[in-house]
Amino acid sequence: MSDNPQQPNNDQSRPMPPNYSPQSGSQPPAGSQQQYGSQQQGSQPGYGSQQQNPQYGSQQAYGSQQQYGSQQAYGGQQAPGSGQPYGSQQSYGQPGGYGAGPVGASSAFGPAASVPMGAELPPAAYGPGSVGFWNADQTERTTALWSHLAHAATYVIGLGWIVTLILFIINKDKSPYLRHHGAQSLNLLIVGVIAAFGIGLIGGILTIVGIGFLILLLLPVLTIYMIVIEIIAGLAANRGEGYRIPMTPNWIK
Repeated sequence: MSDNPQQPNNDQSRPMPPNYSPQSGSQPPAGSQQQYGSQQQGSQPGYGSQQQNPQYGSQQAYGSQQQYGSQQAYGGQQAPGSGQPYGSQQSYGQPGGYGAGPVGASSAFGPAASVPMGAELPPAAYGPGSVGFWNADQTERTTALWSHLAHAATYVIGLGWIVTLILFIINKDKSPYLRHHGAQSLNLLIVGVIAAFGIGLIGGILTIVGIGFLILLLLPVLTIYMIVIEIIAGLAANRGEGYRIPMTPNWIK
């Protein structure tokens, strides 16, 4: 037996390091790259599944509710009943305009409704040719007739003007036709009161000199004039026409 122990063969037992190419550098082995690629592929279906998320799909269903927005056309259906000119009534300075009137107020849907409250009426609003301008139904014509006749009755019973005033207050925002005739009658009433007061005052003062009695005779003339002019205006109202009472300012419009 030898004293020197046998040395192991280091050349055969030492493992060789893996041979990496210069291009690979510090990249992991190819097998691990496939695993990483499989992870990306595994995450992509998850992302695709998010697009198929039922909640997101329900949002698309909610987007279909835009068809309900098309119901706004129903809001526009109010225009056919009124004709586009009536839609312009909202510029009167009050929301409802004449459209807030009763069902029978057909003049609220005619050309007269396009004229703002208080504005001067065109020449087409007066005379026999104004029927189409006002487009008043029989109910409005009858009401306007009684508005004038009630004022005419004032010079007989003394309180008829109250009916004229009430009819005007009730219908002034409902029907342009009734507003027109009521305003004409009330304006004549104001003129009559002022004229009667002036005649009475002047006649009473001039009675001292003997001519005041002649001036007081104008009171019956004024009364007859008021009655006759109101009957004429009432007949025009019953025909569906506008009427401009002569020598009467438009204090009430």
